Amino acid sequence: MAKTKGKKGAASRKMAKIIVAQKKDNGHYSFKQKVVPLDNVQDELKAAKN
Repeated sequence: MAKTKGKKGAASRKMAKIIVAQKKDNGHYSFKQKVVPLDNVQDELKAAKN
């Protein structure tokens, strides 16, 4: 039986997935995704708008 090593409580950390759409010059869209801690969501959204 395999055992996994990890930080205790790491699974209980609150995370959010941010997906940002960017329109290219040719009309197509590209998507960037990022997983961030829930406390940093607003900061990441502000950075994505700039």
